[in-house]
Amino acid sequence: MARKTFDMMPVLQILTALLLVTFGLDALTGYNSTGAELMRTVNKAFGGSNNILPIIFAVIEIVVGALLILEFFMPVTTRFVFIGMILICVVWIVTIVMNFISDKFLEPNLISWLRDLSVQLILLTCFWLVGSSKN
Repeated sequence: MARKTFDMMPVLQILTALLLVTFGLDALTGYNSTGAELMRTVNKAFGGSNNILPIIFAVIEIVVGALLILEFFMPVTTRFVFIGMILICVVWIVTIVMNFISDKFLEPNLISWLRDLSVQLILLTCFWLVGSSKN
């Protein structure tokens, strides 16, 4: 008897799309959101004095998330989705380095730091998996 397997990639794609759209909307609407705080740290590290970088990244998150959702209903050029996911991965890596290595290394304690870092790394892995499935 043949075993049927369930492909989890569409589920991961939908969840990633929802996550990106909500992170983007949260960053645009909430100054104290986690996404906005992460991006302000990156912006400060590169010498920026205004908050244009978080806005740009929030718009990219919303657009890529929308493309991931639209892909289920209409043909979308996967190259744009792939490039968007790679861009999100790069910025996510920069924010991880800025927030967990150079800014708040082992703060407030090792266990809390590892917990927060592991969540960010799991999200990064999901972004990478969805992005690499579009290549």
